[in-house]
Amino acid sequence: MMELPNPLSHAYLITGGSGDGRAALARRLTAAYLCQGELPPGGSPPCGKCPPCRKAAAGTHPDVVYTAPAPDKREIAVDQIRALRSDAYIRPNEGRRKVYVIDPADAMNPAAQNALLKVLEDGPAYAAFLLLADQPGMLLDTVRSRCELLALPPEEEAPDPELVERAASLARLLLGGDELACAQALVELELELSKPKHNQLAALLGETENQVSRRLAEHPRRGAKVLQALKVCRENGVYRPSAGHTLGWLLTQLF
Repeated sequence: MMELPNPLSHAYLITGGSGDGRAALARRLTAAYLCQGELPPGGSPPCGKCPPCRKAAAGTHPDVVYTAPAPDKREIAVDQIRALRSDAYIRPNEGRRKVYVIDPADAMNPAAQNALLKVLEDGPAYAAFLLLADQPGMLLDTVRSRCELLALPPEEEAPDPELVERAASLARLLLGGDELACAQALVELELELSKPKHNQLAALLGETENQVSRRLAEHPRRGAKVLQALKVCRENGVYRPSAGHTLGWLLTQLF
């Protein structure tokens, strides 16, 4: 389970994982915004026990507003976002915050996204926004830049033994190989992944991250650098970059 940021930002873009996973994280964040329970020393909300937390979990809190496409539409229209924007300036009913959950945020048409910008930039201090998106690249840069990114890892499945073996080999190379050896291997990998039915880059890099973590004690300094680069590759994977862009960026970060 992803650890919630502390303190909380006024706006998050939740990507990656599955639709259910993104919705579950949004519920936890919603409860954290609204929590009024007692926390242990050093603890962070949500407590999960107070009435606001229970209402948030049940989807019945009056200060949580959900926005989705109308039943007969595929897009979130500009009128829906204008209504959300107007509502944001009405103070909360019973909580300290009002939370606006837009799911899927990538269903907003450009006019709706532009209408959202104003309240994302200078809405009231009590308003919080959670944008859930499977394809965040469909959101305007200006919208993405006003949200903190929370990228869920891919849904876990039983690892493919062949994938694990390839990831272990790649991890050894990234940890111990020189620049030329790494460059040659990543170019070969790019060519392989460009073939039909071989689009496994996200899974391969994710397992490589696991393999590097297991070898961190053997290569503490370079291992930390490799892990950071792989983590950023995983997070940026939600924007659907090409294999060439991802692997080229990985190489430049290491050397």
